[in-house]
Amino acid sequence: MMKKTSSIFFLGLLCATFVHADEFTEFRKKYRTLRTVAGNGAKDGGNDWLTSMEGKAATRADLSRPHMTMADAKGNLYIADKEAHAIRKVLPDGSIHTIAGTGRAGFSGDGKGLECNLTFPNGLYVQPDGTVFILDLGNHRIRKLDLQGNLVTLVHDRERIVIGRGLWVSPKGDLIYYCSNSRIRSWTPDKGLGTVAEGFVSLGNIAVDAKGQLYATDRGAGRAYRIGGNGEKVPIAGSGRSTGGGHGSPALETAMPGTRGVALLENGAFLLATHRGGDIWYVDTKGVAHLFIEGEGGGNHHRGDGRPLDEPGMKISEPRAIVMAPNRDLIITTNDTGYVRLVVRQ
Repeated sequence: MMKKTSSIFFLGLLCATFVHADEFTEFRKKYRTLRTVAGNGAKDGGNDWLTSMEGKAATRADLSRPHMTMADAKGNLYIADKEAHAIRKVLPDGSIHTIAGTGRAGFSGDGKGLECNLTFPNGLYVQPDGTVFILDLGNHRIRKLDLQGNLVTLVHDRERIVIGRGLWVSPKGDLIYYCSNSRIRSWTPDKGLGTVAEGFVSLGNIAVDAKGQLYATDRGAGRAYRIGGNGEKVPIAGSGRSTGGGHGSPALETAMPGTRGVALLENGAFLLATHRGGDIWYVDTKGVAHLFIEGEGGGNHHRGDGRPLDEPGMKISEPRAIVMAPNRDLIITTNDTGYVRLVVRQ
């Protein structure tokens, strides 16, 4: 009787494994190759932007530690060019343009985006119509860049935004979530500022699904969480250790050091970018981790453009963020030398 029970259990486990593998395999069929859309990988040295780069090919531009890239419905890309104190826009023709910031740190008030100073813009959130929300870290503000190029402050956090990067804005702009080191903060026009969840080691990024469920990554803890209505942190991936687990293992038993980027998928699975681990992970609907893109937690790896993603070998390093564009392409912002990579949906 024990043998029969064990056999049934083994068969069930085997079937479940195939189901998980099939889910990941189907996903990977849709995302086959990687290509570079911005950044030239020049050695980082603070503000590396030159006026000669304006309007030229984005792949020849020297980006300055960008931490987030998002797209609008027309295929324009928006980059938070952190240490150059500016926001860049890459058009579908591949040219790059400054749309906010003067290149000088400071606060000069609101007005025309190109005439307003930003200070270490560490994150952004883009609506499908091209409205851009900026986490202006050094000025402790969340600012809105409208379609006419005007910049206005929506939130001024007088408690300071510390090591903030994660930002999410509702479609109507009437709810904002953002990260400030160990706290996820919220803002609404009626209630103003509040704290949604706290007690993190050092937050990475946040995402919200179609039902309004909030998710967060904690790069300091090496974990990802689903946030409960009372601020409860429910672990969903990452063991919190530096080694262990891996491809095909439970996500909660897999080391994901420096978990930062998070992208929620339509099927209920999600992607995680690990800065210190260097990889992109697919966590399936059963909580199993699959290595999607292999990378390294240091260095300046920039390989594999046009090659199959499942081909062995490192292709990226230190991914800061991963997001899904409105057309379902995947956008990855990587390392201090500032590459933006695109995985086009087939």
